[in-house]
Amino acid sequence: MIKTVKRTYRFRIYPNPSQKELIEKTLGCCRQVYNDFLSMCIESYSADKSYTIKKYDLIKLLPEYKETFPYLKEVDSIALQQTVIHLYDAYMNFFRHNAEFPRFKKKKNDYGYTTMNINSSIRFVADDIQIPKLGRVKVKAHRRLPESFKFTTVSVSRKGKYYYVSLSGEEEYFDYGEYIKESLDPNNSIGLDFSLKHLFVDSNGNHLDMPTYYQDSLTKLAKEQRKLSHMKKDSSHYQKQLLRIRNLHEHITNQRKDFLHKVSRKLANTYDYVFVENLDLKEMSERKTDLKLGISIFDLGYGTFLNYLKYKLEWLNKKLIKVDRYFPSSQLCSCCNYRKTNLTLNQRSWVCPECGSKHDRDLNAANNIRNEGIKLITDLS
Repeated sequence: MIKTVKRTYRFRIYPNPSQKELIEKTLGCCRQVYNDFLSMCIESYSADKSYTIKKYDLIKLLPEYKETFPYLKEVDSIALQQTVIHLYDAYMNFFRHNAEFPRFKKKKNDYGYTTMNINSSIRFVADDIQIPKLGRVKVKAHRRLPESFKFTTVSVSRKGKYYYVSLSGEEEYFDYGEYIKESLDPNNSIGLDFSLKHLFVDSNGNHLDMPTYYQDSLTKLAKEQRKLSHMKKDSSHYQKQLLRIRNLHEHITNQRKDFLHKVSRKLANTYDYVFVENLDLKEMSERKTDLKLGISIFDLGYGTFLNYLKYKLEWLNKKLIKVDRYFPSSQLCSCCNYRKTNLTLNQRSWVCPECGSKHDRDLNAANNIRNEGIKLITDLS
């Protein structure tokens, strides 16, 4: 059965100096429109709390607003319309109790703008991408877009000194449905136990050492932050130094993402089922808990890794199964199911008093997660 799925493809672009200037101008104009229209919404609500603002009423204000600020006509008009639409959605989501109240945008933050692909106004031309107002921009197309992929919205964003374009749309795929589900083999599965020392330990006895990119860069980050602290705020030197720090953070983020993408792709290609614990990573990182893992847990990027693994498995019609977080994976003997209730956090190995099996704590937990996961899918079928 042919189905459609929403996809987004992101590419890095290399705009020339004039194109960079126009992108920055567009970002500034979108920021101004967002902030001024948010102020209008706040004022109208303060004047009459019973009045319900409408999306198209806001959009109709744009032409008159652009007459007041003629430089807004120099940038993509659809980008300004999309900014108003995004503001409206954020504003109404607050009253629908789906999000916090929208904040005013700041110049120092990295963000992007969104435009629409109308009559193929945005398209690939050789090694470039055609974007309204910008013209042809050099792009690093590291992957080919599927022929069935039709994108409608395009976002141009800046992260430090890097510029990106994101194409969002729909793509056709053949859903094998129950045929694939029946062909999945529970024996071709693996259990993963989260480990602070490693990223995870699997039920095959392997462990993956996650490079600590952030902690390795703390010395360099501290040095750059000290330089920033001695500069006059908002001066040209201050802005340049702030950009250096942002670029360093973006480099660390890209390192971590690249590593996690490769690991999750390897697992998704190899196994039909992957079993993990349903952990609350935010709670584990807080100081009020006994673990007090702090930033080290976020440097591992385990939550991001699970997100990558989940959608990669779904693309292949495979499954990521989460075992209940209160399942005693470390306390159970994977051989005889005996439960050692007095197992402490600092005990990394233990011997089962029932069957005499010697267990490595993490490997035993991974085996128990796999056994429990197989039991879950067996009960469901």
